[in-house]
Amino acid sequence: MLWLDGAHAGSNPIPRSRLPSIDNPYCAISTYLFPDFSEQATSMLDRNGRPVILMSSRLLAADPNYGHFLMAHECCHHTLGHVLRFAGLGQLGPQPFYYIRPALRNMELDADSCAVRMLKATREPDAIEAGRRKMLSFGPLPTGAYYPTGIERAENIAKNAAQE
Repeated sequence: MLWLDGAHAGSNPIPRSRLPSIDNPYCAISTYLFPDFSEQATSMLDRNGRPVILMSSRLLAADPNYGHFLMAHECCHHTLGHVLRFAGLGQLGPQPFYYIRPALRNMELDADSCAVRMLKATREPDAIEAGRRKMLSFGPLPTGAYYPTGIERAENIAKNAAQE
């Protein structure tokens, strides 16, 4: 069973068999879709300590290229060790973010850079550009709690996309 806190899908365990999932082309981590997910996507550990990715199915349907950027980005949070590093805090909600805020900026930029490398390897420039455009839409505002600004992330994505 996948355990989600109240910020995501209620306080009850949800049987995995009831969750729609997709094959994530960027990692072997179970990726589950929620139509009414309040976030775009997130990486976490389930109740048994297994890595999972949760994603908005509506976002994926509305903008598949940006959805692919997000899937790669969330895979990177797992493969770079970000999720395990802060697993003792439980699901990262607003309060635990306070304790890890010094690391959040770099973790987001690192996950974006890693996602660009993955998408370059799979020859998906449209997904990279969709990620850059989405971040740019935030302008000078942070893209999340204690995250870098949209401009910082868009510039980071563009810089990594331009590298050979």
